Amino acid sequence: MKAVAATTLVFSLLVANLLFASANAQPALPTIYIKQDGSIDPATAPIRRDGEVYTFTEDAFARLYVQRSNITIDGAGYTLRGPYNGTATDIWIIGQGSDQPTNETLVPWVIGIDLGGADVTGLTIRNLNVKNFSIGMYIWTENNTVIGNAVSENIVGILLSGCNNVITRNYIGKNDMGIFFGVNTPGDEPINITLTHNSFTDNDVHFSGCFCEGYNTTESVHTWDDGEEGNFWSDYNGTDTDGDGVGDTSYVIDVQNQDRYPLIQAVAALPTAIPKMLVEAIIAAIVLPIIIATAVFTYRKRNKKNSENTKNVVDT
Repeated sequence: MKAVAATTLVFSLLVANLLFASANAQPALPTIYIKQDGSIDPATAPIRRDGEVYTFTEDAFARLYVQRSNITIDGAGYTLRGPYNGTATDIWIIGQGSDQPTNETLVPWVIGIDLGGADVTGLTIRNLNVKNFSIGMYIWTENNTVIGNAVSENIVGILLSGCNNVITRNYIGKNDMGIFFGVNTPGDEPINITLTHNSFTDNDVHFSGCFCEGYNTTESVHTWDDGEEGNFWSDYNGTDTDGDGVGDTSYVIDVQNQDRYPLIQAVAALPTAIPKMLVEAIIAAIVLPIIIATAVFTYRKRNKKNSENTKNVVDT
């Protein structure tokens, strides 16, 4: 990764004159909290808790602020949507990693999924569409897994500054920047990152880090593959002469980053919610036969009893 010239990652799309111009024309964006004790605030939020699994029950125009570790957030194909409409380009984005303020009111941009402290770890985020934020997800702690999501139409899809994280089988598309590596000090890049089988599609920049002057020549080259397969990159122009679905040449991000086994076809499917009417139909298809069978059984049992009573009366 490019060496860092400052102690805090600061990059901008343009000079910041506004914090979020598009938000002025949008309804106020509420915040959904998953609190340290496991409760959901507000209780009316469209998320259902089953033990340590938190499942979306419908789309939400909100940001999600997670304060509990070792949980699974299952989008069930629904969408977490923010107010960004693609026109507010004068925004500074500052990733502070472990120095991230725990008071979210200090943060002047809109983050779709953010973590409430450095001790919030072990999250699994799956099957969720995250779109229209300054930053779709800010993953700045360790041991988290982001799998099977769609992160799209954000300024930055995923801002990643925590080590030991897994980013796999996600659709990362139509963002200004797909994934951005955030660091705090020179040479302090996230390590032990698994980043494979994602589809990087039509981002202005698929993958980047700090805009800096040089490279850390002592650092090993980062590889974005598992030794056999990597990711799909929509601007990859290599060939696949043997037809095995893997490009013949590496996808080079920069001097320090390359995907040695780029995939020729997109592999990540967009999460899709099951329509409520279909869910109700499925439930009806399961429950209705049980109700009918119970009614028939009860009817036959009652008729049998009535027949026995009639027979006893006749016999007497």
